[in-house]
Amino acid sequence: MAVILERVTRASVTEWDECWRSTEHATYFQSPEWAALWCEYTHGRLRPTPQLACFSDGARVVLPLCHERRLGGLLSRYVSSPEGTFGGWLSRMALTPAHARQLLDWLLSGHGRSLVWRLNPYDELCFQAGQQRGLRCRNDETYALALSADPEQPFKHFMARCRADIRRALQAGFVIERACSERDYLDYFRVYEDSLRRWGNTPREGYDERLFSALYRRQSPHIQLWLARLDGKIVSGNLCFSARRHVVYWLGATLQEHLPSGVAKLLMHEIIQDSCRRGYSWFDFNPSATLPGVKFFKEGFGARPLPAPLVYVDAPLMQLARSCAASLRIENARPVLEPLPSSAGSLLARGPGLRLSA
Repeated sequence: MAVILERVTRASVTEWDECWRSTEHATYFQSPEWAALWCEYTHGRLRPTPQLACFSDGARVVLPLCHERRLGGLLSRYVSSPEGTFGGWLSRMALTPAHARQLLDWLLSGHGRSLVWRLNPYDELCFQAGQQRGLRCRNDETYALALSADPEQPFKHFMARCRADIRRALQAGFVIERACSERDYLDYFRVYEDSLRRWGNTPREGYDERLFSALYRRQSPHIQLWLARLDGKIVSGNLCFSARRHVVYWLGATLQEHLPSGVAKLLMHEIIQDSCRRGYSWFDFNPSATLPGVKFFKEGFGARPLPAPLVYVDAPLMQLARSCAASLRIENARPVLEPLPSSAGSLLARGPGLRLSA
């Protein structure tokens, strides 16, 4: 008997959390905790609106959507995950291509709403359904490292320059530790501010200290701020998030004077080793925002590119806004859409020793 999508209703936070914890390919960005964090930080401008898709065979699938209010509500949209991070469906039971096709159809139909969705590179079924549908997207990629149970194994595959920089930083006396107080988070924020200036951004273009305090107050086992100190002073730090099999590096910053020391690479090396010890399958470096230096940094750790494309569904008003912006020659007013690339699974199958799951 054919599987049929019978109805889509509002999902409870409890069901959302249970599905997130049960899904093999889930990332932290699909968790209710991540959505709640941004609801708090934006004072409700972005709010969780999870949907529950119920199928005739008993499958119940959570679509972890959020609603983002923009321009006084005129250009409001749904996002599959806040801040352009990985999104997509979650389920406690294994899904089939028939489930994936109908979920994709429901999301892309729009229902009069705009949607921005960055595909989860670890959900092979979603990519297969998208290719069958002829889905077009704005291509992008993340970089990821498949982990083994041996914490010493990844280091052997780092580039020679990366290994040398790590050894040099080890000899310099940096101390690597996890943040344990709100003061640690706020001191790291000062390092982040230094990096913003170096990147050519104003404080308004970055996050303010409220976000770092909110992250600390979560007291979540899935949120880790790693720090590097020299003579007691924080000189570098990385914010990382974890899910069932996946660890992702989300935000890193290093004081400019310590960039040549290799401390950022030492810090990343320690985090990767810890991820191996804890049994995770993937360490994800996140998309690079087309910055060549950031891409080169990630490749130094032996990370491989995985497709992480963006899908857009534009309501009529959004289509009009894009047309007006394009006529004014505003950059990226209309994203360049291309065919959906191969899934992460088929891409990584060509690499020795790489796998999608343990």
